[in-house]
Amino acid sequence: MNTEKLLEIGERGIHLLFDRQMISEAFDQDAELLRDDIAGRLEEIQEAIQALVEFETPEQGQRFVACLAPSVRHVLVLLYFELLDGRLRKNPTLH
Repeated sequence: MNTEKLLEIGERGIHLLFDRQMISEAFDQDAELLRDDIAGRLEEIQEAIQALVEFETPEQGQRFVACLAPSVRHVLVLLYFELLDGRLRKNPTLH
C-alpha cells in the first residue's frame, strides 16, 4: 500500500482505512485504560502495522483493521491520526 498517498488523501479528510465508527470509537477511549489494555500487546500492534502496509489496496487494509481486537484497532486509528497531525503541522496549508 502506498502509505504516502494514503496520508496525502488523509490530509484532505478522507480516511480510507477507517470508517466513521472506527474513528469515533478510538477517540472515545479512555487513554489510561487503553494504555493498560495494550501494555502486553506491543508485538501484536507492531505485527498489525507491518501487515497493514503490505496490503495492496486500502479496502484490503480496512477489512483487516475491522477484524482486529478492538484495543489494537483503536491504537492503529490513533497512531494514524498522530502521523497525520504531524504531517499537517509540518506543512500548514495557506488559504
